[in-house]
Amino acid sequence: MANQASAEEIVKFLVKAKKLLSMGEYIMIPRRKNMQALAQLGFTITDAKNEILDLATGDYYKGPKQDFDLNYPGDVWEFKKDIGSIQFYVKLKI
Repeated sequence: MANQASAEEIVKFLVKAKKLLSMGEYIMIPRRKNMQALAQLGFTITDAKNEILDLATGDYYKGPKQDFDLNYPGDVWEFKKDIGSIQFYVKLKI
């Protein structure tokens, strides 16, 4: 089971993640199903970034939990975000 973070921890994580994203310090993993969902909405990568920048504490779903991607070590935080009629799961890692 993934850890549940406190509101303070979520805020701290989001502030840091948003700062890095705003500075262009990010890697977006272009998974096919995710890119297809964005295309269905007519969203660009910039639109997706703006939705991430708009994440709030209330969008928190679960985490942090250990990610086993050896290329990019770190913990994954998951958020849920409704965009139009579609619910997206946003996974972020610093």
